[in-house]
Parts: sequence; C-alpha cells; structure tokens
Amino acid sequence: MDTFPRRYFLAFCVSMLAMLTGCQKPVKQPAHQAETAPEHAWPLILGINDVYQLKGLYNGQVGGLPRVVTLRKKLQFQGHPVLLLHAGDFLHPSFSSRVFHGQAMIDMLNRLDARPGVFDPLMFVTFGNHEFDKGALKHARTLEARIQESKFTWLDSNIEWKKNQQGQPLIRSDNLKKWAIVELPGKTAPIRVGLFSISTDMVHPEYIESFDSPAATAKKYVPLLRQKGADFIIALTHQSLDRDKKLMQLPPPLRPDMIMGGHEHYHQLENINGHWIVKADADAVSAVIAPLESSGHGIHTLPIRIELNKSVSPDAEALAAADQWLTLLNQRYCQQVGKPADCLQTVYGKTRVDLIGEESEIRRFETNLGNFIADTALAAFSACKADMAAINSGSIRLNQNITAGSAITSGHMEAMFAYPSPLMLIQIDGKTLKAMLQHDIDKWTANGHWLLIAGFGFTHDPKKQKFFNLHYADGRPVKDTDSLRLVVPEYLISPHSDHDGYHVIDADMVVPCQLNGTELKTLLIERLRQHPEGIAPVVDGRICNTLRDSCTE
Repeated sequence: MDTFPRRYFLAFCVSMLAMLTGCQKPVKQPAHQAETAPEHAWPLILGINDVYQLKGLYNGQVGGLPRVVTLRKKLQFQGHPVLLLHAGDFLHPSFSSRVFHGQAMIDMLNRLDARPGVFDPLMFVTFGNHEFDKGALKHARTLEARIQESKFTWLDSNIEWKKNQQGQPLIRSDNLKKWAIVELPGKTAPIRVGLFSISTDMVHPEYIESFDSPAATAKKYVPLLRQKGADFIIALTHQSLDRDKKLMQLPPPLRPDMIMGGHEHYHQLENINGHWIVKADADAVSAVIAPLESSGHGIHTLPIRIELNKSVSPDAEALAAADQWLTLLNQRYCQQVGKPADCLQTVYGKTRVDLIGEESEIRRFETNLGNFIADTALAAFSACKADMAAINSGSIRLNQNITAGSAITSGHMEAMFAYPSPLMLIQIDGKTLKAMLQHDIDKWTANGHWLLIAGFGFTHDPKKQKFFNLHYADGRPVKDTDSLRLVVPEYLISPHSDHDGYHVIDADMVVPCQLNGTELKTLLIERLRQHPEGIAPVVDGRICNTLRDSCTE
C-alpha cells in the first residue's frame, strides 16, 4: 500500500482545521442527508475505542460521545462518506454499567449518526475484554439483549460461541457478523472496504467456546475479503499493540491494509512496512481519521489524530440524552443502596492540589493520586508489618484529574472503583518482586497492569524495556533473598482471575492479617475523612522515568 499523496494530505489537513474551528457553529444539515460526496471529498474512516463515559471527562468538558457526533456530522456535512469503527470496551466496567448493564452506552452509541432509532449501516464495533466482564452463562442473555438493541453491526470474526442443546449459538443476532464489505463513494470510483475483527482472549467467559488466534483469523478472512472484491481491508482489533504488530508482519496476502485498534487507552500511530496501526485515546478524548484515496497503485491513506477538546462542542441532542441517563443513574444507584437521592454528592474530603488520575498518566508514570492510593494501602497494613504495597492501575477507573480545591465525593469514589478491590498481604522474596516489576514495565503503553507502588522505588527505562536501582523507601537496595510483606489486590492472586499477568504470585503466599479482605475504597474514604483540611499528595520520585526525569544508573 502506497503512502497517501502528500498534496492531498495537506489539503485534507487544511479542511480538518477549518472544520474543527467551526465545530462550535450549529450544524443545519442532518448527517443522513450528506450521502453523495462532491469531487473534493474523500471517504473517511473514523475510529474510536475504549469509551466508558457517557458524556466525557470533567463533567463532559473533554472527549465523550456527544463530541464524536459533532465530528461525524461535520465530516458528513462537508461531503465525506464516513465509516465509523469502534474497537471495543464500552459495555463495562463503568459506573453506569453497574446500574444499567450497558443499556445506557448502547443508547448513546445508537446516537452517533444523529438517528438513534434508525440502523446505521456505516458503523461497526467489536468486542473488547470488558464486554465480557459479566462472564457467567446466565449473563449471555444480557449481552445478547445489548447486541439486539444496537442500531449498528458487531463483528465477532475470531469468536466461537458455545451452543445450546439445539445446536444454536448462545449469542445470536442479525446485528452480529463475521465479516463485512462496505462500499463507500470515492472521488473517481467506489471503494469497497472489507472488515473483520480480532478480540483479545485475555478473559474467557463461560458462553464462549474459543478464540481463534490473530494469525488464524487473518489467514481466514483477508483472502476471503479479497475474493469478495474488497479494495482495502481493515482489521478492527482489541488486543495489545505487540499483537497488532505481529499481525502486520504476516505475509502480504494474509495481512490487512490497516488496523483500527484499541485496548491500551493511549493513542498510537504505528507504521509497519507501509501499513498503519492506529488507536485513539480512551473515552473519545481523541479520534482517528483515515482518508481513503484511490489511484492506479491502490488505496492510499495517512491517518491523523483529532483531539476532541473544548474547541469541539458536543452535539446538543446527544448531550441531553447523556444528561438524562446520568440523572437516572444517580437516582437508581442511590435507591439501590437505600440512600437519599443525592447520595453521590456526599463529600468525603477535598484536595488542595490537582490529583492526577488520567489513565495516560496513572497507567504509565508515578502520579500523586497513585502514590496516595498505594500509601493508604501500605499504612493500613502496617500493623501486620507490611513492607510494601503494589496496586494494579487497572483497578482505578476514574480516568480524569480532580482539580485543586475540589471536593472528593461519593461520585468520584464510585467511578474510581468499578470493581470490588479487597486487599491481601502476601509474603514474597526480592527475586519475586523483580519478576513482578519486569511484567509491570512490559508493553509500556498505558496497560492496567502498571503498578501504583509504596514502600519501594526503582528507575524505569521504557526505551530499553528494563528497570534498575530497585530499592526500599529508605534507599537500601532490595536483594533477591530479602523476605518481603507486600499488600496487593486480591485480584492479582485469585485462582479465579488471570492475575493481570502476575503469575509469579498466588493465594498460597497469603499471610495472616486481620485486615485481609479490606476494601481499598473503604480505606481511602477513611483516610480522606481523617484530613478535613484536604489532602496534598506529591510525586516523590519513587518511580524515576528516564524519558522525562533526571535518573542515574
């Protein structure tokens, strides 16, 4: 695949700049009326992934699906045919999904073409690992119901669903497809875009028989889509960037032309042998746009990342729908827990500094919020002679900062902890801690297995994928033979979880402590209440990152 012609790309960038500058102006023409592209308008791929918030971050000031509606409507108003792809993770584990079981998110996704009651033939999604958070057999009906309610197509190319006694898949719907070909109007001729999907196998719900490997899936569907007449093939994936790269290294007849992916929550633009792997930021803080241009040498593209910040006004109708869902969410949750209707406004404390909780930070670097959480866990277990604490950042789902001077409310805490997070004390040695840290820094792209730590520190070199200078909080080096008591979430050692990849620790390492099983959320609330003057945690250098800190060997 050749590179998208530079002269076209410059013109496209100018068009994008003009469009985004005007995003605050009302859009008079509905999205469905812009069906024929003028000669200057290319067909576009619009990609998002890992969206959990109904209206965006900071009470809807940044990102969010209402801004995606604005972007799509503007693109279509300019004459661009737009194929919208969502690379998975949206049904769970948000606060709203705990109450509505994903129904609110499906309603918001149905609004991305500004026609919530009409099926959208130009929107496709795939399954992320969090679509399977409710993995028991009894939950198959709930997932099927969400798929049925969707006004768009789900792709399940590498998923083999378990069958019932009649030989029918436990999950079935007319909205569920193994592959698709979409014909988009081009400048000179239509472009037929072939689609297939790959979902990560990191979780295995009871209603799924098996996941085909990425390579096996590509070998099955890329040649098939070529035979069916696809001019340009996109793999819609939800897996690690490392796996995406391996997919792009398959022989040319078996590899897709582009990967639109998700999973890491952090934007990625990678070119492998002239083929693009693209991912946007979580919660639609950004989107990726890939224009398609046809020539005698094939289809060209050069993706760009579009920030959906305050300069892009949210679509009014979609925003109103999100607000309605959030109002109902507050009422339903407080009713379920038997508290007053304003229970989510309960104030536990306040912060005197900006608390950094955005996933692009707290899943890659030391942050003051991460330190506050880990320090709280370690302090609570000090009576049991805990030496250290290590909390997987994926258990913290806030994904936004809390500004200095703000109250910290029940709403913040419920959003922060989408799952129960009981803590346990385990006994390990220094060698095991080093093995944990090797996994901690592996695939350093905002993964949830990144650890929030207390009681020790180290230097992290992302370029070399290594760590060094492992030491206690007082500066002493950690030796392989040292005996350590480490506070961890039960999820990391449970026989019923994947340990978030930390397979060097398990439940056999637990040591007796009266605090075992205590919820991390409970400990944080208690600590906030102990500081009515407000908290002011700092970054103290316990994780020195060679990319942006002054680190020495």
